[in-house]
Amino acid sequence: CKLVDGGVVADPSHGNNRVVLDPIVRIGRESACHDKVQSLLAQNIACEAERRDFRGSSSSSSSSSPIEKPSVDYLHKVVSAAKVVGVSALTAPRSPLLAGQHFDVVIVDEAGQISQPAVLGAIMAADTFVLVGDHMQLPPLVVSDVAEEAGYGISMLMHLAEGFPNA
Repeated sequence: CKLVDGGVVADPSHGNNRVVLDPIVRIGRESACHDKVQSLLAQNIACEAERRDFRGSSSSSSSSSPIEKPSVDYLHKVVSAAKVVGVSALTAPRSPLLAGQHFDVVIVDEAGQISQPAVLGAIMAADTFVLVGDHMQLPPLVVSDVAEEAGYGISMLMHLAEGFPNA
């Protein structure tokens, strides 16, 4: 929200189309995002771009765009052009939009609350990763005794903090 409040997105009330000024994209469901972040959702940016292109290529200026969902091509263009992609650690390895994508850096917030298997998919998409959080606060939520015994209750942040205490 601070990025949006700080002017990352042009204000639609100024007569401009809502345009992302810096290529920041959020992947996820609209219902899972704060209202101020919804303009950064990949599907919303792609749909808007596709509508704009449809209107621009239409011979009649009075024709309305039938586009309600963006095409896969437009979604991939939006994600590929982004310099910053926001996504949950659990969504990152499962999203078809991120399949084959490589990032310079992956930053994982609240890393002390994410199990090692859950965070691995996200951090494997980059050469460098940053885990942010406090390994002494809330651990990953594990409801299965079998999973707990297998180590799923230990975060990557805790594992690294214990393995490299002077780092």
